[in-house]
Amino acid sequence: MSADARLLLYALAAVVALIVLIARFKLHPFVVLIVVSLALGAAAGMPLANVVKAFQDGVAGILGLIAIVVALGTMLGKLMAESGAATRIATTLIARFGERRVHWALMFVGFIVGIPVFFQVGFVLLIPLVFTIARRSGLSLVKIGIPLVAGLSVVHGMVPPHPAATLGVIAYHADLGRTIGYAILVGLPTAALAGPIYATWISPRISLPAGNPVAEQFTGGNGGMALDVMPSFGISIFTVLLPVLLMLGASAGDVTLDQPSALRAGLDFLGGPIVALLVALLFAFWALGYRRHFTRDQLLKFANDCLAPTATILLVIGAGGGFNRVLIESGVGKAIADVAIGSRASPLLLAWTIAALIRIATGSATVAMTTSAGIVAPIAAVMPGASPELLVLATGAGSLVLSHVNDSGFWLIKEFFNMTVPQTLKTWTVTETIIGVAGLGFTLLLGLLVGCTPRATATRGGGLTAQGWVDVTATLDPATTPVYEGDAPMKFDFLKDMRKGDKLTLSVYSMGAHSGTHIDAPMHFIATGAPVEQLKLDPLIGLARVIVIPDSVQAITAAELNKHDWRGVQRVLFRTRSTSHDWMDSVSFHRDFAYVAPDAAQLLADAGVVLVGVDYISAEQFGAPAPRTHQILLGRGIPIVEGLDLRPVQAGDYDLIVLPLKVRGHEGAPARAIMRKSS
Repeated sequence: MSADARLLLYALAAVVALIVLIARFKLHPFVVLIVVSLALGAAAGMPLANVVKAFQDGVAGILGLIAIVVALGTMLGKLMAESGAATRIATTLIARFGERRVHWALMFVGFIVGIPVFFQVGFVLLIPLVFTIARRSGLSLVKIGIPLVAGLSVVHGMVPPHPAATLGVIAYHADLGRTIGYAILVGLPTAALAGPIYATWISPRISLPAGNPVAEQFTGGNGGMALDVMPSFGISIFTVLLPVLLMLGASAGDVTLDQPSALRAGLDFLGGPIVALLVALLFAFWALGYRRHFTRDQLLKFANDCLAPTATILLVIGAGGGFNRVLIESGVGKAIADVAIGSRASPLLLAWTIAALIRIATGSATVAMTTSAGIVAPIAAVMPGASPELLVLATGAGSLVLSHVNDSGFWLIKEFFNMTVPQTLKTWTVTETIIGVAGLGFTLLLGLLVGCTPRATATRGGGLTAQGWVDVTATLDPATTPVYEGDAPMKFDFLKDMRKGDKLTLSVYSMGAHSGTHIDAPMHFIATGAPVEQLKLDPLIGLARVIVIPDSVQAITAAELNKHDWRGVQRVLFRTRSTSHDWMDSVSFHRDFAYVAPDAAQLLADAGVVLVGVDYISAEQFGAPAPRTHQILLGRGIPIVEGLDLRPVQAGDYDLIVLPLKVRGHEGAPARAIMRKSS
């Protein structure tokens, strides 16, 4: 059995173990994720200390953002509930839509109010309003309640800044603002199908008991607050949409403004999820707190009270991040990616299917999103045409499908609506399944409309163009190109020159194989390594991440590497002091160039990276006693591109094409490299 096949079996066993331990033995997902992650890493042959370190790094990497987002969003939702802003939005929309279309109004209420709050919080907040409308209008509780939970559920699973959707944004390295925009386009028709349209059809077929004990006894939120005491509709809706508007503004700036623009930098700062939610929360403290005459003690109590229930969610998300990291560093992610690429499976369908299977088995949308994103992210990084934003939506849709008796939400709906289990299956379970299937369908349709899914090769008049590509190849010039100490000097001459009266111009070049921008093949330091003409195209073409290393850093160690967001991609390029000082345009050889230390090289190799690039003519420390960095990377078959001119690019993800001259039987060759900002 091959090594990749063995890793795939381990991954399958890990997922099955997750499902069985959570669904059958009722163990807490947090504990199960830790146990399964450590077991997977050990079985895959990782050193035990590295397994624990990988899991810790994964938890830290995920919670560094998610914990702050959850805390800020929860406090914002709590303040909206206590101030009556959420109720004001609900009552205003219902009044505008009218009683005959109240089920449509409640769908929009769930969609809007659900943006800053968890599903359970939004449900408990708004259910008194549903009971009141049902009693006053005589409409079926199913007809008006199902649209509400459909709106809440769609937002919960597919729209950032909700934790599960934000986790998908991080895993797939998606653009946050574009994800929100796409999620709204996909989410609204999905919620309409699963909510008011389906509820209108199913409600006559569901007969509920005349009395509902929960409806009679339940009081919560501020559903009974007088209208003249609540904040205005304008302030309420502005507060809940403020973080969304800031995030969309950042994405719009990325598309329309130049990279160096101060305005773009400001929009990116304000549009980050942490700052956007913080701005909205501070505004809410003023508009919904102090202006509504809440005291400081009351506001502090609201903030403290709402944070405790988020602990379990954060622990599960963090453990899921640890599981993802172990998948990547054990080599499982690369093995899965290789199989998926060979099978030509659609990453959107793959993400949806894996998420749906885990959701059905465990009942947890968060576990489904976390696990499936970790499995699919390495595949998406190397597959052409896989839009990260659409992958977030496809995974989110799959994580909502077919809620049944192993989902706490199933029992929440059953008890509050006073339904039997069969009735809950016919209403809530079908609603969630419609959301999952329709969400995938609209995501695939959107992919065709915006050009983000793979299509047939373009014919005349279309296809690949030079637009957006930048050349990151260092110019070869004996007067300005540095030559590594001891390497062959560069000599360019003309055998014939039309400027001197010849009939043609004919040049001759003499230089080393490692001049300017070039690629080191394994043969360079590995006796049995492949020569440059045998390099496969896969590592040389695909998504690459540019990591900016501070000028003060000369040794890129594992500790320095882990300060940056480098995991989850297969090609890593380092932009260092060499770029800042224009050393690839300086004929003098600089011994103090930044280099990749052996421990960082080992970390990159163990994580499944397939290409490493640097912005000077060597990745190895000058004067190192042994070429360990080259030996580690080239020994794993990882080519190294050296001498890149990264001045035209900043930190971020780029499409990369770097192709060496096809020189038979030699260890390296000059190369041409081009990049464009990844969409």
